[in-house]
Amino acid sequence: MSKKIYIGKSGVPGAGRGVFASADIKTDEVIENCPILIFDKADDAHLAKTLLMNYVFDYTGRASMLALGYGSLYNHHINPNAKYELEEYEGAPEYENELCITALRPIKKGEEIFINYGPYYDEKYGGVKKKK
Repeated sequence: MSKKIYIGKSGVPGAGRGVFASADIKTDEVIENCPILIFDKADDAHLAKTLLMNYVFDYTGRASMLALGYGSLYNHHINPNAKYELEEYEGAPEYENELCITALRPIKKGEEIFINYGPYYDEKYGGVKKKK
């Protein structure tokens, strides 16, 4: 696991754990490349009955994915300090894709790292909340 990040208690009420910087991180620096597990959309009904549903991302609109490493533990913020992007590797099997977490601005040691889950999340929950 990266020495740039660690898991700690989030400052967001009700969020539980969060991902924090263990060293200063520069703008555009890759924080983490997360391997992913892909679930068929048909699995969503089952996932919805489990704790995993709180940690999955939409995967290209046709499936769900769980980001390994710390990927599924980043909390949401309407003004995030990091972003996530799906890294697809041409010619490689789909399961080798990764979720890449990158700093949007400088992040200080000890600061919680946030991503934005998207406008649907803000509309449903508003402001700063824990993942789904």
